[in-house]
Amino acid sequence: MTDILMVALAPTLFITVLLMMELGYRYRLASHLPNDSETNAGVGPAIGTVLALMGLVLAFSFSSAAARLDAARRTILDEANAIETAWLRLDLAEPSAQPRLRVLFRQYVDSRISGYSSPELREYHQRAKISGGLMRQIWALAVEATPPSHPEDRLLLLPALNAMSDGASARTISVSTHLPPAILTFLFGTVFIGSMLIGTLLACAGRRHWFYRLVIAMVLSSVVYAIVDMEYPRLGAFNLLKNADSLLVNFRDSIKP
Repeated sequence: MTDILMVALAPTLFITVLLMMELGYRYRLASHLPNDSETNAGVGPAIGTVLALMGLVLAFSFSSAAARLDAARRTILDEANAIETAWLRLDLAEPSAQPRLRVLFRQYVDSRISGYSSPELREYHQRAKISGGLMRQIWALAVEATPPSHPEDRLLLLPALNAMSDGASARTISVSTHLPPAILTFLFGTVFIGSMLIGTLLACAGRRHWFYRLVIAMVLSSVVYAIVDMEYPRLGAFNLLKNADSLLVNFRDSIKP
């Protein structure tokens, strides 16, 4: 359901921006304001201020969303590297415990991949609970499989497992961090109000100027959709984290029993 809403967001934004420009156009005509230079000079600075604010909000939101997307990629890379390191260090455990550790480890990786592929935050947290339970089993077994008589093995294996757990925690925080709903509402509201004011400017010439309307609506709707897509990369049409996710999937393929 959420995927369908994301796909429908782009055309909805495009149509809404066009409607807001038409509303501004009709308001200018209905107000019977003269299209002289004096009237335009009076309303121009006010409209320019709102449009400048709209550009500032778009730039800030785009930069913030791009930074969070880059941070999400880094957390995936860090977790994948930590998991791979821990897998290699399972050889330090006692031979009798290694088969069980590897089974639990594969189950843990499967649960993490399943969590990554869950677009809904609630589903991700449910899968995270499963992987957390598996991690506790792996940790307990690893402690038993590295006796105090071999402290060097314990000092290598346990920190690697701890880094793996830290990577999962960092990923959970990354998944839960987005633009606040109030900021998203302000973003949409600013774009729609700015579109209405653009319609009033186009009305000054007494024509609708469909070419300019379509170009402006396409640009604004594309920028807003790109911001939302970067904020929720697993729900958008482009799946911007696909390449990062493949790291963990490829590693899982390499440790098949």
